[in-house]
Amino acid sequence: MGGLSDTVDVLYVDGAADATETIASALEEAADGLAVETASSVAATIARLSTATVDCVVSEYELVDGTGIELLNAVREEYPALPFVLFTEDGNEAIASEAISAGVTEYVRKDGGASQYVTLANRIEETVTASTARRFKRVTSHDPLGILERIDDAFLALDDDWRVVYVNERAKAVFGTAGEELLGNSLWETFDEATDTPFYDHYREAKATNEPRTIEEYFEPWDRWYREHIYPSENGLTVLFHDITEQKRRERRYRAVFENTYQFTGLLEPDGTLVEANETALEFGGLERDDVVGKKMWETAWFQHSADTRERARDAVERAANGEFVRHKLPVRGADREAIIDFSMRPLTDERGTVTLLIPEGRDITELMEREQALQRQRDRLDEFAGVVSHDLRNPLNVATGRLELAREECDSEHLDGIETALDRIDRITEDVLWLAREGRDIGSRDAVRLRDAVDAAWELVADGTDRAELRYDDDLASATVEADGDRFQQLLENLLRNAIDHGGEDVTVTVGTTDRGFYLEDDGPGIPESRREDVFAGGYSTSDGGTGFGLRIVERIADAHGWDVRLGDGSDGARFDILCDVDGVRSVRN
Repeated sequence: MGGLSDTVDVLYVDGAADATETIASALEEAADGLAVETASSVAATIARLSTATVDCVVSEYELVDGTGIELLNAVREEYPALPFVLFTEDGNEAIASEAISAGVTEYVRKDGGASQYVTLANRIEETVTASTARRFKRVTSHDPLGILERIDDAFLALDDDWRVVYVNERAKAVFGTAGEELLGNSLWETFDEATDTPFYDHYREAKATNEPRTIEEYFEPWDRWYREHIYPSENGLTVLFHDITEQKRRERRYRAVFENTYQFTGLLEPDGTLVEANETALEFGGLERDDVVGKKMWETAWFQHSADTRERARDAVERAANGEFVRHKLPVRGADREAIIDFSMRPLTDERGTVTLLIPEGRDITELMEREQALQRQRDRLDEFAGVVSHDLRNPLNVATGRLELAREECDSEHLDGIETALDRIDRITEDVLWLAREGRDIGSRDAVRLRDAVDAAWELVADGTDRAELRYDDDLASATVEADGDRFQQLLENLLRNAIDHGGEDVTVTVGTTDRGFYLEDDGPGIPESRREDVFAGGYSTSDGGTGFGLRIVERIADAHGWDVRLGDGSDGARFDILCDVDGVRSVRN
């Protein structure tokens, strides 16, 4: 097949998946100059045209999400000059008439024989190389120049000395004031800013080789992109061109979203054929785009981790093609490592609800999974430790407590009170350690807890037997609530109040109030030495002989589980603790 020296990029669109690749291969065999890609739907075709250069669209009538006529209308809206061939066996006079009315370039009927592909290949070449000539032929008998003024593209004719012999109105609008000056003058002298651009080289090469070409280039002086069809002849050149800047900007925006992400992202036909994959996915797999585009997703290198991975990937495609959003963890294979990804498959539908494209996405969560596994191992060790504490420490503690009771029955000694105090402290330490090991990680559901009521309940429990200790409130506390796990919040308050009594003495005064960021608890005890302030939340630290050293550690753990922050504040005399909540965590309410 003669005519074009460059490859002609053809996009063949067919709703029958089993026939698509067969026809694409037959076309490439029929003509060495054709490179054929495939699609099955209107949406996939428009998506492909926005990201790739296509010289000609060839379409069957029956498509996945519509008809070839609907595709033709969609193509004409965005790419009015792009050659479009309808290649179908479903043809009749009505379809042919509708196709011609919609602006089809060629209409070719399938006849079932091998020669049909040679015929189709020749028609494709004709549409790409001679579309302008056919326009001329149709109008030479009555209005050869009128059609040039009515076409949407800019048109420029040059003689053998590069003089401009014709420029239509659309071209004059493109060139601006220089358009009026071009006629009869050398293009390069009148429009000298073009001499140092790729356009200059393309025009000269087309003339030297006498071979037509189609180019897409950026014209820096105007900051615009143009697609040009350059046709040499014995007498000079004719050039048909139009502005594709907006298309290029859309492509850049698409690429910016598609490529500037650390996620693996792609586009699929509803049958699972990969249309596009972003650089993140390609780099992970050590792949080139040609290695994967056109293949079924589950057949690509990423999903060769195992038979189970391939099957789950294929199942995700089938479910998403039926309109379902699919998401699960999936092991995949990369160039130099395996990974666990948070994999999802999302369907895209048209206005009729028909699935036209699938979007697979994957986020590498290998490190997250490893951290979760390490955390689980740590939790298992803590549970094991808690079991040891609960069994191996409580048993002898219970024996000692029982023996103490027997000893009190047999004798009366001041040393027995000291033993009881020590055993009680051991019991409290055991309770705190078990709680930190088993329950300190999580909280339950949150409810609105009235702060005054919670403080009263905690004080009644921890201040029992300390008649001289006093609890005070500021004015705003009566109407304040906090969103919290009620049991855990009660435990936080009990530990703070017990800490105040343990360190402030039996006549301590404790004040609880609200701030613009939460609430505080302050006592008038001896306070915390400056040198020890950094240690107060450390497990096992205590300045009291009777303290366990874990109370404030529990307070910090409960606050952290709620997403709060507990800080050692600056009290007027004694110790002050500020509980910093979210903005909505503490709010005033009216009775």
